[in-house]
Amino acid sequence: MKFMLIDAKYKGKIEISKKALSILKNYKTIAVYTTTQFNHKLKPLLEQLKKINIKIISSQPERTDLQFQILGCDIYYGNLNLNPKEEVDAYLYIGDGKFHPRALLFQENDSEKNKPVITYNPISNKLNIFDEKDIQKVINKEKANIKRFLMSKKVGVLITTKPGQEHFHYFKKLEEKYKNKEFYAFIADSINFSEMENFPFIQTWINTACPRIGKEDTLELEQALINAETALRLR
Repeated sequence: MKFMLIDAKYKGKIEISKKALSILKNYKTIAVYTTTQFNHKLKPLLEQLKKINIKIISSQPERTDLQFQILGCDIYYGNLNLNPKEEVDAYLYIGDGKFHPRALLFQENDSEKNKPVITYNPISNKLNIFDEKDIQKVINKEKANIKRFLMSKKVGVLITTKPGQEHFHYFKKLEEKYKNKEFYAFIADSINFSEMENFPFIQTWINTACPRIGKEDTLELEQALINAETALRLR
């Protein structure tokens, strides 16, 4: 079966409202990001910000095709490929929903800077400001799960065969780093959390697929689950 991937670009006119600009002008330097739907519409919005003397910086994050584009999996410090010498006062996400802004909050928490993330919905013209408090439950659960992982002897590693998310290499890296633990590979196309209870000998689980699984999804689990990258960063 042949298929073609086509960008779903927003066709309407967008601009930042005067009310939103009056709030944004309180920040001197802003890092701007958006999704593929609005990327081609950014230029006039950036001009609006420049007219009120806001310095704009951005980057082309990992796994993206364009500058300013962000993916929901860009949750770790360094994923954005921002110049470390360029300090920002806040992040501005142009788009709808909370999924991508929360990715920015996670990467800021990882960097230990925790700058606010401002969202501007160009369709509803609504502006919201989010900070560390909006992901605090996830952060607390992750800290608890990390402690459980460090105390665990038997660890299950979830590996998906989905294209783009199949990271088998993490298994060997985990074995090399934690020689005092026993790692068991669980390989499947889709990760089904309800199947975890069938393996009660596993004390902690490690996710190697989309890193958002090891973040928000942990709030619904009794079992301890952390991301592979998180585990490999621990000292």
